[in-house]
Amino acid sequence: MKLPKFISLLGILALLLPFNGFVRAAEAGAAVPAPAAEILRGVHRIVFLGDSITQGGDYVTDVECWLLAHGVRTEVLNLGLGSETASDLTPEENAGHLKAHGFGRPFVSERLARALAATKPDLLFACYGMNDGGSLPPDESGTKRFAEAVTHLRAAALKAGVKRVVICTPPVEDAKGNAQKKFHDENLTRYTTWLLTKRADGWDVVDIHTPMRQALAAGRAKDPAFQFAKDGVHPGRKGHWLMAREILTQAFGAKLDDVAAAENLFPAHGVEIRKLVHDRMVLLFNSWMTQIGHKRPGVAGAPGAKPGLPPAEAKAKAVDLAQQIQALLNGGKP
Repeated sequence: MKLPKFISLLGILALLLPFNGFVRAAEAGAAVPAPAAEILRGVHRIVFLGDSITQGGDYVTDVECWLLAHGVRTEVLNLGLGSETASDLTPEENAGHLKAHGFGRPFVSERLARALAATKPDLLFACYGMNDGGSLPPDESGTKRFAEAVTHLRAAALKAGVKRVVICTPPVEDAKGNAQKKFHDENLTRYTTWLLTKRADGWDVVDIHTPMRQALAAGRAKDPAFQFAKDGVHPGRKGHWLMAREILTQAFGAKLDDVAAAENLFPAHGVEIRKLVHDRMVLLFNSWMTQIGHKRPGVAGAPGAKPGLPPAEAKAKAVDLAQQIQALLNGGKP
């Protein structure tokens, strides 16, 4: 893949100020796939919503790295929140989490309107189901409630002015032979089956669950100890790259068969670039979550939690990180 050839000043400004969806491919020296050009047309800001897997942010970082490597300078915000569900749980359904962790699971419905109003995304990715799958009934009634919650999320986002909403099927829950946890992944499979039917209704749906299930089975056939997630829920870097790869290939038309990790998207300084992109994501996450507010303890924006930087300070630090990223993209040093 060729290194994007940016004019230094314009490149830095492009990193800081999202504009008109994507950089001119000829100037960037990168081949932007036609599906990406279409989905990114007029997109100034992309927001990711989800649970702790999204908040962890590795797959979001990897997606942004691909955008950078292709000259795309659309702002990417990660607003995932640990423990969150798409569905509103009953007190009885939330009792186990409350007992185990001292707080009930938060529901995205509590903060959705504020998040959309504050960030005004043009493109929204939402990845829920993992926490719903472990909390809702293990039958079609649970699937119905998850479906209603996701339908509401999508409708609310479109009503708020989001140009395009992409729903991701949930990752797998790896029970590792534990029969008591088997229901969890069965729920996730039901949610995936339902979500995939919505493509016929014009929904944008990226299927993460099925490729991850297939990759897990293939890996375990070669090595019985193979796993994406040590705890069965939260994927490591390989699992996050798989998630990013499916988003990039299914939503943006990316060709990634020979790319093993986001660092490899760049001809040089891939490790350093990805770290700076991740650092900027965390910086902006803490600032935006503080502005939006939520009820999940221990995360910026919750009552009593350490707040993120005020917007002006966060922007200034983001500018500095953008300059370091640009220097590396130009083949220099940060």
